Amino acid sequence: MNCVDRPCMSKTAIGLGGLGLLGLLGLVFMAGVWSGSQQPNNGFNLPPLPIDATAGVSGDSFSVATGSVGKSAEGFFMLDHDTGLLQCDVLYPRMGRFGAKFAINVKDALPAGAKGGDYLMVTGFADFPGGSNQPIAPGAVVYVMDGGTGAYACYAVPFDRAAENAGRPQQNALVLLGKGEARQVIERDTLR
Repeated sequence: MNCVDRPCMSKTAIGLGGLGLLGLLGLVFMAGVWSGSQQPNNGFNLPPLPIDATAGVSGDSFSVATGSVGKSAEGFFMLDHDTGLLQCDVLYPRMGRFGAKFAINVKDALPAGAKGGDYLMVTGFADFPGGSNQPIAPGAVVYVMDGGTGAYACYAVPFDRAAENAGRPQQNALVLLGKGEARQVIERDTLR
């Protein structure tokens, strides 16, 4: 090849120049990483979220769900489809074990359910207003529906936070707050 028309560079010089450029880029990158690790991250920071996850699942014989019962206590709800027995065991976080148990038979409020009823169950949280005549503190509610009839009931957990703080066990009945029908039957005669 003739170097008269253009400047001549050997392949070795081109290779060394490329390596030098890559080395320089690597040094700049590493300097940026090092300087970034030396400074506090004031970028996109979210405050920690107070996540209160609940879960529920239903099978042929049982439905189970979890829900917040108080400020720190978690309830494990179990519904036996054959007997209609709804139970809530409350985990005392400071003690690391179950410390409260609440129960009721849902067949008293949902009498149409036969043995092995098709139940659905979810939990929620209600902030009941305080007062001397209010026996229920803010806390978990559980909704149970008979999937065959559409009848539903809502129960509250009468959880005593002072008993939890003292480590005292609790046992009581769940409180029926209300019930209704999801499948409204309109009678033609009442419309006249």
